[in-house]
Amino acid sequence: MGFHLKQSSRFIFIPVLFFIVFIVVSALYIQYQNRVVGKQFANHAAIISDDIWALDSAGASIYLRLAMKADHYKSLNVSIPGMENFISLQQGKLTGISYLLHEAGLIGTKQLSQEIFSKGEQIGTLSGVKYVRIIFPLINILIVLLLVLLTISFIMFLIQSRRHLEEEVEIRTRKLRSSEQRFHDLVNFLPEIVLETGMDGNITYANQAAKNRLDPELTSGKAQSFLDYIVENDRNDAENNFYTSLKGEPIELQEYSVIGYGNIPFPVLLKIAPLYTNDMSVGGARMIAIDISSRRRLEEQLLRDQKMKAIGLMAGGVAHDLNNILSGIISYPDLLLLNMSEKDKLYKPLQSIRRSGLDAAEVVSDLLTVARGVAASTEITSLNDLIAIYLESADFRELISQHPDVQIETRLDPALRNVKCAPIQVRKCLMNIINNGIESISGRGMVTISTINEHCFPPLNEEAKDTTVKRNASLQKQNFSKIIIRDTGKGINDEEMRHIFEPFYSTKVLGRSGTGLGLTIVWNTMREHGGTVHVTSSSSGTTFELFFPSINGKINHLPKKDNWQDYIGTGQRILVVDDEPRQLEILTGLLASLNYATVAVSSGEEAEQFLRQNCVDLVVLDMIMSPGQNGRTTYENILKIHPKQKAVIASGFAKDDDVKATLAMGASYFIAKPYTIEQIGRAIYKTLNS
Repeated sequence: MGFHLKQSSRFIFIPVLFFIVFIVVSALYIQYQNRVVGKQFANHAAIISDDIWALDSAGASIYLRLAMKADHYKSLNVSIPGMENFISLQQGKLTGISYLLHEAGLIGTKQLSQEIFSKGEQIGTLSGVKYVRIIFPLINILIVLLLVLLTISFIMFLIQSRRHLEEEVEIRTRKLRSSEQRFHDLVNFLPEIVLETGMDGNITYANQAAKNRLDPELTSGKAQSFLDYIVENDRNDAENNFYTSLKGEPIELQEYSVIGYGNIPFPVLLKIAPLYTNDMSVGGARMIAIDISSRRRLEEQLLRDQKMKAIGLMAGGVAHDLNNILSGIISYPDLLLLNMSEKDKLYKPLQSIRRSGLDAAEVVSDLLTVARGVAASTEITSLNDLIAIYLESADFRELISQHPDVQIETRLDPALRNVKCAPIQVRKCLMNIINNGIESISGRGMVTISTINEHCFPPLNEEAKDTTVKRNASLQKQNFSKIIIRDTGKGINDEEMRHIFEPFYSTKVLGRSGTGLGLTIVWNTMREHGGTVHVTSSSSGTTFELFFPSINGKINHLPKKDNWQDYIGTGQRILVVDDEPRQLEILTGLLASLNYATVAVSSGEEAEQFLRQNCVDLVVLDMIMSPGQNGRTTYENILKIHPKQKAVIASGFAKDDDVKATLAMGASYFIAKPYTIEQIGRAIYKTLNS
């Protein structure tokens, strides 16, 4: 807008200025010309004064005719005393352009008069009429001024053009520098490695990522070939592709292993393209290398997750069937032992059978944990209490007796925040990690168990000497209660570290030192609890850090040891729903021993039909009952008949979505099969008396 206004005002100013200059110059010229004309006329009078004194009219006339022609007089007249027209001369009519200009009024006339003196006396008067031909010099002045104006305008145009050209050159130079800087910055901002090489493969340009990942001294002056950074096994193939690309043949992305800074190899996808010079000849190559380390880790993680999923599906199905079978091995001894004296010769064998069944149930529970179904109730508790209880357990005392040279040290924070967890699962985590730590120590050593409040995860460092694995990246920063278990064993090497949480991966003799599920249980348990496990290891030992999200709730005091006689009923009526005849027989016998009146049905449909005509105090409900409807659907339909019907879930499968939904609808407890008389008795007793 401002530029256009300046241009338009310039177009007005220049003509006005030119017109003013022309007027001023013309006025000065006219003023000058008037003086010249007056002076010339006085000179004419002086020249003819002698002829007039001598009364020589012929001589004076000759001169005046010449003057009339030279100075464009229309007429000249000399008068002397006593004679008005002593000499009278007339010019002929104007012709040509002068006539046209005269007719147009551009050539006018002017009256002149001058006294004639001789020897100091006036002897006559010279008068005349002069054509005023000022138009011609004014035209000349106009032409000259126009030429001057054009010359000045041309010079100004040249100056302006030069200035504009200089500005354009400066702007284009600035844009070029900005473009180069933008290109340079963009290339340096790229996480990918960008290189340019000559025809010999020596690196001529490297972006910041290349210097960070390969060598800070790249392009520092010494000749370095890009092939020096390709591992030896891939070097020949990379060299062949390099020279093939220089011929203009397209090369697809190729995977190579590159030697990074610190001689650490990592995989890349390399793209090579010819680099053309100004004359469109090939002057080298441009390369981009994409680091696919993260992709490789994700692929490995995906394979592990697929393996875990497959194992989980298998474990879930196997666990369901095994739990139903183990129910007989655990519950029948319970029934037989209820009224049997410890002195009976069958008492200890039955206890051994029952103990073996419970041990087998623990293995099945581990399988369910691998299947990501933690079949255990959660409660608010202190991790310090759980650690203390485990360290006082018979399992731990037996472990220590086998490794007398290993010392156990505890550093428990008394201000540790509480957590909501499944105590039985935390106990398994402690048992597995402590067992591994003790068994990794040859001779004398120490296992330290600490607890501490933590506000966030420690930062990951990919280049740290220690290896960090299995970080749950989805967790937000929050408060955690952390268990730290540190041993002075031989440590875990990098290869083992990548697999320690995989199911059935173990450096121990499988079947003699464990099932190979120990650390998998730790990982799945921590994920089920919304936390994570952080592992570091070196030659001086291994450290496990278990992060549990902490809460502000009050501790649910740990119950005293169960006694089935504490849960005897008063004859309440209980409906047992299970598709396994053996389960119906076992649970009916257990409930009868607990003084409950039981009714047994083998399907959800039968349970609904019975409850349409009858009422019961509680329903013990199985979840998986094929081929009929499952426990969730059955309970939904029961609530339509009896909206406040109390129920307890007893299932051989994990606590899946159907179990959680059934609990949300009003079922009180989930009891995992196989269960003891104390477990089922406590759940029923608390439900009926709540």
